[in-house]
Amino acid sequence: MEVAASVAPPADVRAPRFSVFLLASWLAGLALGVTAALIVVSGPAPDPALVAPARALIVGVPIAAGLYAWSQGANQRFGLLLVATGALWFVTTFAESGDAAVYTIGRTAGWFAEILLVYVFLAFPDGRLTTRLDRVLVALMGAVVLVAFLPRLVLAENFVVPSPYTSCTADCPANVLFALDHQPAFVDAVMKPGGAFLGVVVMVLVLLRLRERMHAASPLARRMLAPVVAVGAARVALLATGLVLREADPSTLSVRIVSWSLALAVPAIAIAFLLAVFRWRLFAGSALGRFGEHLREASDAPTLRRAFADAFGDPKLEIAVPNAGGDGWVSSAGAPLALPPADDAQSVTEISDGGQVVAVVVHDRALAADPRLLQAATGIAAVVLDNRRLADEASTATREIWRSRARMVAGAERERRRIERDLHDGAQQRLVALRIELELAEELVRRDPERGANRLHELEEGVDEALEELRSLAHGVYPPVLADQGLTEALRAASRASPIKVDIDAEGIARYAPEVESALYFCVLEAIQNVLKHAEGARRVSVRLDGRGHELGFSVRDDGAGAPDGEIVAGAGMTNMSDRMASIGGELDVSTVPRVGTTVRGHVLYPARS
Repeated sequence: MEVAASVAPPADVRAPRFSVFLLASWLAGLALGVTAALIVVSGPAPDPALVAPARALIVGVPIAAGLYAWSQGANQRFGLLLVATGALWFVTTFAESGDAAVYTIGRTAGWFAEILLVYVFLAFPDGRLTTRLDRVLVALMGAVVLVAFLPRLVLAENFVVPSPYTSCTADCPANVLFALDHQPAFVDAVMKPGGAFLGVVVMVLVLLRLRERMHAASPLARRMLAPVVAVGAARVALLATGLVLREADPSTLSVRIVSWSLALAVPAIAIAFLLAVFRWRLFAGSALGRFGEHLREASDAPTLRRAFADAFGDPKLEIAVPNAGGDGWVSSAGAPLALPPADDAQSVTEISDGGQVVAVVVHDRALAADPRLLQAATGIAAVVLDNRRLADEASTATREIWRSRARMVAGAERERRRIERDLHDGAQQRLVALRIELELAEELVRRDPERGANRLHELEEGVDEALEELRSLAHGVYPPVLADQGLTEALRAASRASPIKVDIDAEGIARYAPEVESALYFCVLEAIQNVLKHAEGARRVSVRLDGRGHELGFSVRDDGAGAPDGEIVAGAGMTNMSDRMASIGGELDVSTVPRVGTTVRGHVLYPARS
């Protein structure tokens, strides 16, 4: 059994390329951090010794955390989001430049960075916006930037300071995209405070959404959400506080502290993510340990489901198998189960065997953030399900063997009684009569030798008839021609009495153990009898014997109408043939094609040759 996986290049080819790409990514992230520090040093920052390392951390920490997550194969999509966040905040570092054009690019990038931050908060931990509400909130922040911020590139002569995107607070470069002779009054009166207020409102909505997710989440999801939600709550509080303080007096130290705290929230998000990853790893290790302990008692789907749920702290977890009709899923309790939609709080992982899905695990979406944990758990579950299947097959095979043996014993008993009855009613009665006749002939010989001799000649015919009855009886038990000349000649002799033409083709046939020859002989005769009874329109039967290699096999094929629905209903004859082949360790297979005919095949491995 295996967990569904995609085809990938060989490990020895992929690993070097992956390592080179990862090294290049680390070097690129380091280069961006160093470049951010150099931009600060070359600009008019009031305290470059402090601002430069701070800006390097703001850029480098998210990139480093994202690359770490990506290299470890856990939360890769969110890791790439962190890399993108660090790269965009690198562009905001241009706002530390003294050049007006570069400064304008950096300040503009800061607005788009706010959109990305909303996306990052709502996409944690798997890097996807799973619900429509999440997508609406991201779009809402985009609308705020589009309506309340981007028009200022044309309408506002200067950018607002203090700001999380620049350390400049006085005599900052002007907006190079300002296109009017003078700034309209409503920009300072309406657009700037209104845009800030709308931004805070959206962030508060994002925080409420995260709080709702925390409240509705399982303990498993809360384990990962808590650090990031804490950072998000702190950033919203700082943003609201900073707006109030800036409107009161933008030159105070407290406003600058809040602005820097907002900027440092970006690496704080990355650190919170790493904290969640480390907590997750501790959880994953203990969960797999608990799962292994629970599996000692997991012999079926319900106990396996309980083992999953208890180990991973997900009481809603369910294991479903395909419905027998192939049109749905059945839970471990045997009830119909509908798989959750793509935007649900639960996710689905498939368990496959040879490319065919044999079961699915419906679990908390938080588990999907680390595919390796799911692969390990579902791999173990696959082994359990496979063992269960093998145990069921072995149990079924054992029951079938006992039933086959019981049928054979019952058949042997019926055959013994038939032989006893035939002997009693036929040959035995005739021999008793002959004995009486011989006693009478003895008296007749004494009285009249000539008549006695004639009477003895007459009794010879009765002796011949008794011998013929014994031969017929012996032929039904083990044909003499089979014992004398082997399987091929015995079948040819038997086929001569068939009312339908029987062609016999034999290759590599030698002598075998009596029980093997007897089983194949009577199976072929039974198959021919079935053709005579059931094969409508059959005119010819082809019998093929093949003793080449390490296998002795036969096939009986007719040219009749075949079964109308393509299925054979096993009767007494089919059961007898299966039992005979099973008694020598062989197998029997029957196939039919409508309007083409029916074929009976049997084979036994390594027959004992004499």
